Amino acid sequence: MSRLLTSSYGSLRRLYDHRSTALNISARVSRSSAAQSSSKQSTWPGQGLRGFATSLEFTRDNPSAASASASAGASAEQETYMGQPKLLVFGGSGFVGTRVCEEALKTGLAVVSVNRSGPPKLSADWVSSVEWIQADVFDVASWRDQLQGAVGVISCLGAFGSNDFMQKICGDSNITVFNEAAKAGVSRAAFISVHDYNLPGGFLPGYFQGKRRAEEALASAFPGAGCALRPGFIYGTRQVGGVGIPLGAIGYPLDKALGILPTKSLAGVPILGLGFVPPVSAAAVGRAAIAAATDSSVPSGIMDVWQVKSYE
Repeated sequence: MSRLLTSSYGSLRRLYDHRSTALNISARVSRSSAAQSSSKQSTWPGQGLRGFATSLEFTRDNPSAASASASAGASAEQETYMGQPKLLVFGGSGFVGTRVCEEALKTGLAVVSVNRSGPPKLSADWVSSVEWIQADVFDVASWRDQLQGAVGVISCLGAFGSNDFMQKICGDSNITVFNEAAKAGVSRAAFISVHDYNLPGGFLPGYFQGKRRAEEALASAFPGAGCALRPGFIYGTRQVGGVGIPLGAIGYPLDKALGILPTKSLAGVPILGLGFVPPVSAAAVGRAAIAAATDSSVPSGIMDVWQVKSYE
């Protein structure tokens, strides 16, 4: 009898600890973005699903019902998860992905990254605190279980190459992630997209079209709970072949120089406006993505570069 009571007490205690951890993390994330919420609310291009649909100019048949059905099918599995609340990052070993993982650890979340190459070749202490899942995003069975217990999903997937390759990585891979996450009942999702430069259609069409297709899939899979970040030039230290390339040497001074100009209005000028889209640090992109994927007070839809910069 004594052994049974002890075992029951231990089970209840673990459940309490997990719920307390989730509440504490939620509170920290909310506090971290509270100061920025009022400014983002006033500049957001529409609220919730309506704003997202207006920005992307697409329609779909009753997405709310479809999302609710998918969530209901996975709710029982999510409720039985007893691990530490976690953030699932796709492409976490890349330039932006590493900053997403590093910043996410600071919130107290467990961080799991799914990527083809495994852990990045970095000596930073935080790397060992991330669970690295080496898998192909199109081999869904190899990572689907990681969605269980995830409080949010962030996709940093993207690449340059042939037109077909860019359509596949910038578009299809992200579409796969968002659809699977919605089926598993994950509450929120964020996507590292790209600023709309209004470039001629023949310039890197696979890259930009792939990103826009992924945005549409995000809005459809997560109506009211999906956020696509659209930064321009992202600066920081990029690792290339084990060598750190200090993009901040260009991006930071340019950012400060443009900071005295009305860049948002100037960026709308055809062709010349390209030079007025402000750079943003990889750390700010990481913090903005984490807030979008974990904090319900962050509006769904498009988060433009100026809104991302509020996380600097």
